[in-house]
Amino acid sequence: MIDEKFIQSQKKIIEKDIKRLESEIKENRKYLDLGTTNEDNALEFEALEEKQAFVKTAEKDLGELRNALKRAEAGKYGLCLKCGKPIEIGRLKAYPAASCCVTHAK
Repeated sequence: MIDEKFIQSQKKIIEKDIKRLESEIKENRKYLDLGTTNEDNALEFEALEEKQAFVKTAEKDLGELRNALKRAEAGKYGLCLKCGKPIEIGRLKAYPAASCCVTHAK
């Protein structure tokens, strides 16, 4: 079983990551003003596409972090959703939102 102290430290990391992602998503959802030339508009359109791609990835990550926090609050953090065995500590340290052990993550 995973040590409760470790779980609490992971919860803090997850909560911090959630706040950071929420802030970054909010900032990246702001639209740019259109420029005065076609070149300005093309550059701004490209920047907007990059922001949209970032937001899509960040929203996915945010969902995974929120799910990890729910598992922690339910006493199921660190247990593989596929086999129920403990997820490797190194994996959880590297990716706090991990929901599966290395075997089932593939």
